[in-house]
Amino acid sequence: MEKDNVILARRTSGGGAVYQDLGNTNFTFLSGIHDYNKNQNSQIIINALSQFGVKAETSGRNDILVNGMKISGSAYKISGMKAFHHGTLLINVNMNALQNYLNPNKLKLQSKGVASVRARVINLQEVNPQITHEALSKAIIEEFFKFYNDSCEIENLDSNFLKEQKLLDEVYHQYQDWNWRFGETPQFDHNLEHKFEWGLMDVHINSKDGIIEECKIFSDSLYPAMIEEMNKALTKARYDKESISEALDIASRNLENSPETKEAAKCVEEFKEWFIHSL
Repeated sequence: MEKDNVILARRTSGGGAVYQDLGNTNFTFLSGIHDYNKNQNSQIIINALSQFGVKAETSGRNDILVNGMKISGSAYKISGMKAFHHGTLLINVNMNALQNYLNPNKLKLQSKGVASVRARVINLQEVNPQITHEALSKAIIEEFFKFYNDSCEIENLDSNFLKEQKLLDEVYHQYQDWNWRFGETPQFDHNLEHKFEWGLMDVHINSKDGIIEECKIFSDSLYPAMIEEMNKALTKARYDKESISEALDIASRNLENSPETKEAAKCVEEFKEWFIHSL
């Protein structure tokens, strides 16, 4: 990627890696948690595609498919009283580059029974050449207004405007920092991997004198809060089945206290059963 001048960015939301070029359009829905509904958001995208005679459908955890092939993937994050749902729309992406830079984990490939990324994705222009960034953006805005039976003035938040927003500019520079993008790359003693229905879990444990000195879990799960809770609970726990079970029970209870993360608590229970069995 460095040789080809492809920049690596790291986001806070869950989900796997994506490849970006000017053939990919991104969308984001921002809302309060009480109005957060990812199914409604996906339906707005599907309705916009129907304007071009394209029949799309949701699939799995976070994908939108056309003719059985992926044209969109999404990721989500809930923080406090705010939520966002963002995703990709493959309009005319360089598929050779996408395949070159995205190397899925072998467990993902085994679980999907496929040999390559390229076999599962398609550009929207292959379905309808009339679909462009401008045309699709216009259709999404129209369907958004229609869905909520309301409208507003469109704002264009260009780079000059964003630089004038102090907090956003600080975050922009923070996310460029090496420590954010690479600083948590693990070199640990123990590494375990497993592919669950809800995501891949890549667990790195640094233990000393029977204590988990540091735990780093990397995942494409759509529950980043779950990963944070599990990392926090396991760090400094004894590296034995009883202590790990107790630590993960704490993480599960913390997640159960919030209606937005109750589903994640169930995932922790499934993870605990596998992890303890694997020790």
